[in-house]
Amino acid sequence: MALLSADPCPAGEFNLILASDQLALQVHEPCGHPTELDRVLGTEISYAGGSFLTLDKLGKYRYSSDIVNIVADPTVPGSIGSFGYDDEGVPAQRTHLLQEGILVGYLTSRKMAPEIGRRSNGCMRAESWNHIPLIRMVNINLEPAPDGPTLDELIADTEHGIFMQTNKSWSIDDLRLNFQFSCEIAWEIKNGRKKRLLKNPVYTGITPEFWRSCDAICLSSEWKIWGLPNCGKGEPTQTMHVAHGTAPARFRKVRIGSGK
Repeated sequence: MALLSADPCPAGEFNLILASDQLALQVHEPCGHPTELDRVLGTEISYAGGSFLTLDKLGKYRYSSDIVNIVADPTVPGSIGSFGYDDEGVPAQRTHLLQEGILVGYLTSRKMAPEIGRRSNGCMRAESWNHIPLIRMVNINLEPAPDGPTLDELIADTEHGIFMQTNKSWSIDDLRLNFQFSCEIAWEIKNGRKKRLLKNPVYTGITPEFWRSCDAICLSSEWKIWGLPNCGKGEPTQTMHVAHGTAPARFRKVRIGSGK
């Protein structure tokens, strides 16, 4: 009800704080999908799309700022993206995709892992017994910062910005490079305090530019894993359970506006 009389989100460049739930989608779309090795090699391009994280970037491409670490970890207890073995019999295991901001790994299968000189990290899964296994996301998690702030401390450290929460819609290109996401609700931050309630907030960016602007991630007490039961991929389409663990984070000078 409060949103009915809230001001539209202002347009311009702002420091942006994303709540943990919205950040889960920010990990899923521009981080999880482009690290699927079958997409990188072009085998899913007719439906799911390709990836800007091509093989020449492995081990040297700066995807994000150095505080960002993203892992694939299907061993997280209680998550819908967890399991014991994938459908090729490879044990669940924790694998870095980004380490201190550098692309260091992909989601792989027994067939495709040799393309990068490695063994499968156990991401080959099928929706059911009568579907062909595909490389699928598992728990793709943004690691919390060991000495990071709480969310309240992060807001207090932000002189002027926007805090957004709860996804409303999203759009992203086939390579997972250019995106636009909108949220249900936002608040303007002034002098370290949440002030005006805002409606229809939208932010947009280019994936590596956006993640390179990340200058703060909250600590582990703010970290939560969010289940996503309907990730689609393949022809015919398969639906898979995945999940993303995140803590709120701040991004500098993000393009923000208001949707309809």
